[in-house]
Amino acid sequence: MYCFLKTKKLLIKVITSVIFSRKTRKNIRNFLYYFSIVDFIRFKLQNFHIVSLGNNCLPRVLTTAVKLKPRKIYGEKTLPFDLKYSFDLERTAKLIQNNFNDFFEDIELTQELFPHDYKLTKQQFETRYNKRIKNFLEVMASDKMIYFIYADFDNLINVNTIEKLYYVLKNKRNGKPFKIIVLTAKTINISNPDIYVIVQDFKIKDGTWIKSFINDYGDKKNQYTEFCNITGKKLKHIINYDT
Repeated sequence: MYCFLKTKKLLIKVITSVIFSRKTRKNIRNFLYYFSIVDFIRFKLQNFHIVSLGNNCLPRVLTTAVKLKPRKIYGEKTLPFDLKYSFDLERTAKLIQNNFNDFFEDIELTQELFPHDYKLTKQQFETRYNKRIKNFLEVMASDKMIYFIYADFDNLINVNTIEKLYYVLKNKRNGKPFKIIVLTAKTINISNPDIYVIVQDFKIKDGTWIKSFINDYGDKKNQYTEFCNITGKKLKHIINYDT
């Protein structure tokens, strides 16, 4: 399988090398390599949404890697907390509560906070994030179950803040179903049956974690792939999801 996938990616790179636009070339390569008609149908029939609340891109990457969250090639839209650092969960709750009305106020467009977007101009940044905010509000209005996922492995998480977040989401969902899943390194005592806590001692020590999660050729076996596999199974158990 490793040799087949390696060869497949190489052939795709050769075939698409004549495409001048870097963005178009990347999108076509991703489509040719990752697209599956089986996954396409499964995601179309999927009766839930996965929404990342931060504090970094781990929830999005993890749920994409274990095929709970669709890739962009299947039409999945990027949301505001997918690709930014959001360490202040209370601020996140307030943004959701006020429909992101003050999202751009006093915002610092730095690599530390927006590693994927910091090179954008102010106008480009606002255009991109207004679109992501619109996507978020559309998902919030969905009748499908929503699983909101927040990751914090530095033990900074506060139970009261999680509970406040829950009631903000409950108000915004207006009777529609949702759950919160917290990924953390320490046990948190929460009695609310709609808030799940997955405890796993995990640290990002270098920049290889994303490639290890995605594990294109299935050849990586390290602390990151182990975490991805174990936590992915726990997420699927909570969501009662069969692949």
